[in-house]
Amino acid sequence: MDEGILRVFQGREIEAARNHIIGKRIYKYDTAGSTNDLAFLNALKGEKEGSVFWARAQTKGRGRLGRRWVSHKDKGLYFSVILRPDIQLKEAPKITLLGALAMCQALRKFSGQPFLIKWPNDLVIEDKKIGGILTEMDAEINKVRFIIIGIGLNTNLAQGELPIKEAVSLKILLKQEINPEGLLSVCLKELDGYYYQFQKEGFSGIIKEIRNFSSLWGKQVKVNGVDAGTAIDFDEEGALVARQASGVRKHIYAGDVELLRSGL
Repeated sequence: MDEGILRVFQGREIEAARNHIIGKRIYKYDTAGSTNDLAFLNALKGEKEGSVFWARAQTKGRGRLGRRWVSHKDKGLYFSVILRPDIQLKEAPKITLLGALAMCQALRKFSGQPFLIKWPNDLVIEDKKIGGILTEMDAEINKVRFIIIGIGLNTNLAQGELPIKEAVSLKILLKQEINPEGLLSVCLKELDGYYYQFQKEGFSGIIKEIRNFSSLWGKQVKVNGVDAGTAIDFDEEGALVARQASGVRKHIYAGDVELLRSGL
């Protein structure tokens, strides 16, 4: 159950005044069930595009495929943003990749560490996960009404608090406590910039940049438990391209990716 709004930030209070769309209004909660649920319900009520729902803790945080996202108070950055892009339903996965690129760049600028994207929605460093993206939407027939992009980042978790051994936090990497408002400001700036670029110029420039931040190139992967080949590229729609042993290139539009071994 949501414990109510602690504060409503205006953009200028959290260094988002110069953003084009995202972060002009930020709703901060002490504890929320899920920031994605909050954003979704408010989007249905007509809340403006770019509004942010941020919680110190979540009791029902989740990732892709319904997985639980551990959301201890002040140990992570948990926020969701309402977007209203003029796109068809089939284009929605592009927003997930756009969000992953924005968060990867934000983490790099904040920390100076070489973060990468594990397609389609994980943020990693040396194959250890620091965060993820969850997009959910409301649509009619083939048209998107709105998309909620949810972000979860491990910030102040100590080594013994990590939910899995293949995880890491900014505190562990930087050996210091992380200021959530400072990190949120950087995240919103990057997300706003890429979303504005997407609206004005489309996806082609963004996917070119994403290709430089993949953690999968040259690695053999399986998708949904099935060997898919060696990851080699993204296509223009954001699908993962894997080269199979026969030389055939397989385009993968969705699925759960796991690493097998380095490709040849």
